[in-house]
Amino acid sequence: MILRAAIVFLLILNLGVAAWWLAGGNTVLPKPAATTEEPTGVPRLRLLSEAAPVRAVSAMRNAGQVALADQPTGEPAVTPGATAVAVLAASCLRFGPFTDAAARDAARPVLQSQADLVVARETRGTSARGWRVYMPAQASRDAAKAMVEQIKAAGINDWYIIANGDEANSIALGRYGSEDSARRREAQLSAKGFSARAEPLSDTPPQWWLDARLPAGSSLTSLAAVAPSKPLDCASLR
Repeated sequence: MILRAAIVFLLILNLGVAAWWLAGGNTVLPKPAATTEEPTGVPRLRLLSEAAPVRAVSAMRNAGQVALADQPTGEPAVTPGATAVAVLAASCLRFGPFTDAAARDAARPVLQSQADLVVARETRGTSARGWRVYMPAQASRDAAKAMVEQIKAAGINDWYIIANGDEANSIALGRYGSEDSARRREAQLSAKGFSARAEPLSDTPPQWWLDARLPAGSSLTSLAAVAPSKPLDCASLR
C-alpha cells in the first residue's frame, strides 16, 4: 500500500516538472536597456511635431545686423545699440514758466530750430490790488532823468525813477485804485506825447512763456531740455 502511494507521488512530481520545463523552465528574461544619459550641451533630437515655431531671420550683409522676417509692416527697424528717440505728432505746446524774460529768450532758439512758429508770452496774476501808470525802462539813468525833465515841462509832477531791479530806469507815473482812473492818466500822458502804460498791480509776479507749434517728428529729447511743457490749443497760437 505504501509502495503504491510512493509511485503515484513520484508520477505526479514528474508530470509537474515536465510541465514546468515545457513552459520555459529556467529562461532568464532580458534586462531592460539602460537609459543613455545625454551629453551636456548637446541638443536633444526632436520630432518635427515637437519643434516650436522659429522666427526666420535674414542676414544683412556688411552690417552684422539681423532683421526679423515677421516684423510688422510699417514699423521702423531698430538697429542694435542705437539710442531710441521719442518723437511727437504735430501739436502745440506751451513751455515754461521761465524765471525771467532773459531765460525765456535764451531758450527760444532751441524751439525755433524745430517749430513752425514760436510766440513769446508774458502773463500776470489776476488778483489785482490797484493799477499803476508808468513808462518802460529808458536806456540809462541819464536817459531816464532827461525824460523826467520833459515830463515836468509838460506840467506833470507825479513821477518817480525806479533805481533798481528788473524795472530799473523805468518811470512810475502814479498808482490808482481803479482802472478808470489809471486809464484817464494814461490818456492824459499820451495826449502830451509820452508813451505811458496802464496795468493792474498783481499779488503774483509775472511769468514768461514760449508757445510753439511743432511739426510731426519733433524730438521729445531736445524739447524736454528747454522747460516743462503742457498741451496748448493750436487755435490760440497766433
